Amino acid sequence: MRKTLLIVSMSVLATSAFALTASDDASNYGGGWTSGSNGGSGFNDWFFETDGDDIAEIADSTTGAGNVNTTAGAFRMASSGDLDVFRSFTTLQAGDVLSFDVTLNFRNPGSKGFDLRRNSGDGVFNFNVAGDEYFFGGTNLSVDEGWDYVTNGVYSMEFEFVTETIMNAKIIRNSATFGVEQYQIPNVALSGGVDNFKFYVSGNSSNSEQQSLYFNNLQVVPEPNAYALIAGALALLCVATRRRG
Repeated sequence: MRKTLLIVSMSVLATSAFALTASDDASNYGGGWTSGSNGGSGFNDWFFETDGDDIAEIADSTTGAGNVNTTAGAFRMASSGDLDVFRSFTTLQAGDVLSFDVTLNFRNPGSKGFDLRRNSGDGVFNFNVAGDEYFFGGTNLSVDEGWDYVTNGVYSMEFEFVTETIMNAKIIRNSATFGVEQYQIPNVALSGGVDNFKFYVSGNSSNSEQQSLYFNNLQVVPEPNAYALIAGALALLCVATRRRG
């Protein structure tokens, strides 16, 4: 009986350990994406202010760029002025992996991208598209890596935290024109723990679909090696219990 209870307890622990820490996508916003809304789980409320011709909505990303849609579409933001969209969460720790997908089309005029930020509001890592070039961290992907313009590239971002203030940053671009391209920056030293992000568009000539920033599939999960450690610990516990039994 005690062994049965132990096995059940171990199963519950394993399920909990392997669950998503945070997850959200556009399909959770059937009632609309507004400041203060909070679909999915594990993240805090969205915060943004729209005025003039600012657009923050759920829309089909393929009308202006690549495909990052779920069943309802993707998060879309656009403006001929400035629009910032914020979301906070528990400070990321060693073993956490933050990931999401971004797509965009026009690179000029203006800029669009995202910042990973610490609780002071300061940015600690940036992806920016401006002046006909793509920037990831301190790397100009257009100049240093030869990333040319594409109309429908999908950019998959992954940030694996080694410690609270050191992470491995990876970007994978998938496009019909160039196929799969990727770039990684290991051991990025951060000036503080990451507990929020900002997506932005600024200085574009219009709020058209082609000038928009689309994103989707936000997740924070334990790093795969953490899974292995937990599984190993559970296996050792099982072996020890059998021997005592």
